Amino acid sequence: MTTQLPTEKQIIEQAQNTVKRLRVKLKYYQILSAVSNITRIVLSASIPLLVSMSSHNIKLLAIVSLTGVAMSIIQGIDSFFNLSGKVSDLKQSILSTNKEILLLTSHNDPYSADDDEKNVQRFMGNLADALDGMMDDIEN
Repeated sequence: MTTQLPTEKQIIEQAQNTVKRLRVKLKYYQILSAVSNITRIVLSASIPLLVSMSSHNIKLLAIVSLTGVAMSIIQGIDSFFNLSGKVSDLKQSILSTNKEILLLTSHNDPYSADDDEKNVQRFMGNLADALDGMMDDIEN
């Protein structure tokens, strides 16, 4: 018993749905990255101000230290989860998928207008090759 390959229309719809899900993930990671960057900027800018004020109030030195710790924690989280790498990989995945969808729907090389089954197989193979390494990084 062989498995029926999806039709060209079905595979395009599935790929478009995948692009939509990837865009949602991309937006999420972009927001996380932006919040992280803004927080680090604010914390970095506040340290000189707090240091200059600490000569009048020694308790502000503790706040300066905590601000430095917070910046280190945020930087560590960014590095651990590789947010900028995930954003980049998601963008590349979306571009690769959209390119293959466009080539398939327009029947441009490498997709011929003659054989839908071969086109679907080639589409799945090309997409798998293009997204192979990227998706592992995105999911982790």
